[in-house]
Amino acid sequence: MKISRQCPKCQSRKLWVVEKAESAGDGGGSNTMSVASGYVLKGPTDDWGSPLETIHAGFFETWICALCGFTEWYARDANEALARLASHPWRPKVRYVDGEATGTPYR
Repeated sequence: MKISRQCPKCQSRKLWVVEKAESAGDGGGSNTMSVASGYVLKGPTDDWGSPLETIHAGFFETWICALCGFTEWYARDANEALARLASHPWRPKVRYVDGEATGTPYR
């Protein structure tokens, strides 16, 4: 939808765009929905006395068909923070996969 400006499900061209998806926060406010978040040590990984830092990776942009409700989600500004989260061995929830073909297959 973002590129074609048309719903792939019903072909409608009436779309809503939510630039930063949010969820209701405590105290009546709202919180931007992060693509991923986690705590990482600010110091060396073997120093258990180091304070923790919260990393929030990017945010979501959503495109919603006004006719049928079909929704596409796009992660924005997330690569750098995701790389930081993936670099911590005790954070198995984030990993990078490079599916580009390299060389010839092993036989």
